[in-house]
Amino acid sequence: MFKEMPRATSWCKGTLSPMMNTAVSADPRLRKRALILVLTSFVAGALLLSFFHGFLQDIEALATASPQLAFEKLSLIRNATLGFTLVCSTALVGLFAYISFRVFRAAQWPSLGGRVVWEMPVRTGRRATAIAVFLLFLAVVVIADAVWLWSLPEPVPQEQVVPMEDV
Repeated sequence: MFKEMPRATSWCKGTLSPMMNTAVSADPRLRKRALILVLTSFVAGALLLSFFHGFLQDIEALATASPQLAFEKLSLIRNATLGFTLVCSTALVGLFAYISFRVFRAAQWPSLGGRVVWEMPVRTGRRATAIAVFLLFLAVVVIADAVWLWSLPEPVPQEQVVPMEDV
């Protein structure tokens, strides 16, 4: 009775490229690796946070006895944290730039041969370019943030004022 109409792939039949209707299937090994990485990072962060809380309590006790020594210990922690943050942000900038240039070169997202954590439709043309530009923008923001962190002045310890006694 009703004749089944063929499904069109776009508003104007035949105007979309064949890649627009395809999707990159999820890679289960990559998904497992990503899940392990996220969980390991979460557990390591929770452990470091509990250690850092105990360290701050020790510094608070030390600050009443020797403020200069407490300041020196906190300076070491500040420098180590700053270095770790800069290494991580540099790696993130490299990753964003690498993916962005691959997307520019392939003119599609995800790039050719790229593995994904979940099923993702292939985007080509202006949509892929927009994703690549956004990734470059994120890289610039991360670099700007790292430069800003590096340019922050170091705290200067306050000297203890010893009241002069009248002789």
